[in-house]
Amino acid sequence: MIATTTPPPPAASAHVPISVWRAEFKDADCEQAFRASVQDAMARQLRLALALWAGLMLLFALPDLQALGAGNALFWQLLLYRALMAMLLLGAIWVLRSQPRWATDGRLVAWIAVIGYPFYFLLFHVREDVRFWTVGMVMFMQFCMFLFLPGRVVAYLPVAVWGVVGSLLSFVLLGRPTGVLLGLVFLLTLPALVGYMTAARLQRVQRQEFALRQRLSETNAALQTEIAQRIELQAELERQATTDPLTGLVNRREFSRRFALDLARTQRDASPLSLVLIDLDHFKRINDQYGHAAGDAVLRTLAQLSHGCFRSIDTVGRLGGEEFAVLLPSADLHCAAQAARRLAQRLAETPVEHEGQRIVAGMTAGVAQRLPGEDSLESLLQRADLALYAGKQAGRARTMLALPDGSHQEFYTGLHSIG
Repeated sequence: MIATTTPPPPAASAHVPISVWRAEFKDADCEQAFRASVQDAMARQLRLALALWAGLMLLFALPDLQALGAGNALFWQLLLYRALMAMLLLGAIWVLRSQPRWATDGRLVAWIAVIGYPFYFLLFHVREDVRFWTVGMVMFMQFCMFLFLPGRVVAYLPVAVWGVVGSLLSFVLLGRPTGVLLGLVFLLTLPALVGYMTAARLQRVQRQEFALRQRLSETNAALQTEIAQRIELQAELERQATTDPLTGLVNRREFSRRFALDLARTQRDASPLSLVLIDLDHFKRINDQYGHAAGDAVLRTLAQLSHGCFRSIDTVGRLGGEEFAVLLPSADLHCAAQAARRLAQRLAETPVEHEGQRIVAGMTAGVAQRLPGEDSLESLLQRADLALYAGKQAGRARTMLALPDGSHQEFYTGLHSIG
């Protein structure tokens, strides 16, 4: 019997803590698994965001042109800065196509943002006319960086601080009063703080959903394993309940069930049904002389030889000890006898090798065909057993026929034409 036990739940099935401020799994392996599961989607989203960023950088060159004019050297300096930033962004898009894992890390975009912020610090000095709008743009970037650029929120925190500090230093150099500076810090810190808190909460939820999916997946896998084990156990129990463990043939219980099925078919089709009862000759002598292991080897040999002597629709079973029986649907008395005789010849020609000994075994068979109205396996077995007993009395190594009139006759291969 196969012993089965329910496997212990995997480690990931337990609650996996998530850092509040980092919005990441505290367990490094879980965090890596999460990033691997989302890296392709995040890379696509990040490429789109970077392309939009590059487009906006170039698009806002038009207001510069309108305000400064094409003949102004400052316009061309700003345009060069915009073009370099756009090229840097496009280069990041190209890198992300081959290295999508960089999208989940966040450092690539963080460094681009660090490089990009000085452009706005510069605008505070060179474009006084748009200084107010530049502050609004920095506020917008502080917010959007967390919400629309996928990656680790902790990677963007230093960038947000850099945006506040750089802008503050720019206004200090412009000589703005303390009140303006404090207001600027508030204006730039608030969107960064709101963006961080929102993004952190969103990323914690995403990781909670990932952990839940992992637990569900592991639970389903455990259930599938348990179902497979139960099916295997059930099949093994059924096999043990219907199979003789020594020979692999069906046991008496299964043999009786098969008889009921064959009987129903026979009654429906009005076809013959025959039974062969087999008993090994001098089996006790084999056990006494060579040992029970040798006797078991002889039984297994007979079972193996039976597969080549009977049809696939025939049922070969071991009823107990050295006694075997075969059900042959759609076979008359003489066809069944010929198959039994073929098995006897094969057995006689196949010595059993055991511990250097060659054991030649023989068998006696009794063959009976179901009579009209005979619906009992015991009745059919009894008539075959009487024929078998007659063969034993006549000297063994015989195939005996149970005739309808109750008499018995030895079967000779050449006596009848077999279809």
